[in-house]
Amino acid sequence: MNSSAATPQLVSVRFLGGLGEIGRNCLVITQGRDAVVIDCGVMFPKADMPGVDVVLPDYRYLIEADLDLHGVLVTHGHEDHIGALPHLLRERVMPIYGSPVTLAFARSRLEQSGVSGISYHEIDDYGSVRVGPFDVEFIPVTHSIPGATAIVVSTEQGLILHTGDFKIDRTPVDHRAFGLDRMATLGAAGVRLLLSDSTNADEPGSSNSESSVGLVLSEVFAENQDRRLTVVCFASHLHRIQQIMAACRASGRKICLVGRSLQRNVKLADQLGLFPAGALEGFVDVEVIDDLDPASVCVIATGSQGEHSSALHRLAFAKDPWFEMGDRDTVIFSSDTIPGNESAVYRVINQLARLGVRAIYPSVRRVHSSGHARRDELELLITLVRPEFFIPVHGEYRHLAAHHQLALTTGAVAGEARICDDGDEVLLSEQGLAWGESRSGDYLYVDGKVGDINASVLRDRRSLSADGIVVAALTMAEGRQLVGDPEIFSFGWVHDEREEGLLLAIRDVVSATVVGLRPDQGVSHLKDQLKRRVGKYVREQTKRRPLVVPLVIEV
Repeated sequence: MNSSAATPQLVSVRFLGGLGEIGRNCLVITQGRDAVVIDCGVMFPKADMPGVDVVLPDYRYLIEADLDLHGVLVTHGHEDHIGALPHLLRERVMPIYGSPVTLAFARSRLEQSGVSGISYHEIDDYGSVRVGPFDVEFIPVTHSIPGATAIVVSTEQGLILHTGDFKIDRTPVDHRAFGLDRMATLGAAGVRLLLSDSTNADEPGSSNSESSVGLVLSEVFAENQDRRLTVVCFASHLHRIQQIMAACRASGRKICLVGRSLQRNVKLADQLGLFPAGALEGFVDVEVIDDLDPASVCVIATGSQGEHSSALHRLAFAKDPWFEMGDRDTVIFSSDTIPGNESAVYRVINQLARLGVRAIYPSVRRVHSSGHARRDELELLITLVRPEFFIPVHGEYRHLAAHHQLALTTGAVAGEARICDDGDEVLLSEQGLAWGESRSGDYLYVDGKVGDINASVLRDRRSLSADGIVVAALTMAEGRQLVGDPEIFSFGWVHDEREEGLLLAIRDVVSATVVGLRPDQGVSHLKDQLKRRVGKYVREQTKRRPLVVPLVIEV
């Protein structure tokens, strides 16, 4: 703990995203008015978010609060940890701190988004830096992307250790060892608060080493030596991509990368020296795939989550003329399915089956290893660190609950283990850990075509997609007199023998609403009444809730 003649200041930890969900990871540590942010990532939209490209943490607190923001500390380069940086830094410029690899990904992300003028501070493994009044240390951890770190923030109330995303991989692909010894040393010195990745807290045992996947891939390649291979994985999973490329080299296959994000990340990794020398030599363009013997090539593509815009989806549903998939193709899904994406993934797999394609995925072969620790690894970390207080982070609520219970059963948490929600604040003081002031942990939605949208727009889109729209158009003369009859239109609502009668009845509801309007009530009030009364009538008659849009023209 920092020595000071004055009474140590309270330290606040406020969670802006990442709790009870996979994605939107973001929190802020505050001491007085001084603050640092840890991560600022996106969440990819769920099925009930029509037209939404990404979902952001509710970083409005960082813009509105009277804080001296000294920087963003970034644990690693995955989109759920860096993807929202362009949105935040457009509104509040501050420096970014992280490992060289992590900052390379962050810089690329910001430059793609047109954000400039940001200072980047590269911190080597076990390196420390002064950020405002905080001493910050970066400890190497193993994950599915190079350069991942845990972050230790030294405050007036002691050490806060944030693990970032991690697994304890004893045989990592890049031979970069997990900093267990350093974490044990910190634990012996005293850690006040541990914030730990919970993604696999409900999974028993330990995770498989990433290097074990390479062995299985080599076996699958040998078993399919007379077939064209397509391996799909996350574009940022560089350790996996490196092993796929190694299997291709060993089997004499040419390599083709399909997907802009994949091509960009592989090029960036090569520039950083993460791949062996000459790893990108002999690649072929997708346009020549049809001219090659299927057994001589391997395609590495995006689309492991069934995304409509991904390379695999376009190939499976013949949306691009690159090459046709058929009974000489094998597709390997080298990734887990994110919860909520199951139907999209199986839709693609079913389509591949229709084409005669052989599909291999983790439930039938061990072609994937998670980048997140399971229970035995989580227990080991808690036991080494022996924190005074513990809060599980990064996971759905079931993951947080499982991790919370695990922490209690270890007996290694001296004080309290607590589950938090997005928007919660906890206060660290000499007296212990207390609840602070909670505020909104709302989703911020981004539509790439129109920018940020709010929850009401999303509700309208859901209503449109589920129940259609009813438009009530009317013309009013001076004195609130109707000119002609109202016109009623509907789209995506009902298309049967009831429609004509319902539209006539709605016209009567609209006319009655206008007649009942008092002279002192204006057009805004009329529109509100039309929405309410037409909506109520439609619900009573059809049990549906279409979007009601009143159009009032004054002449």
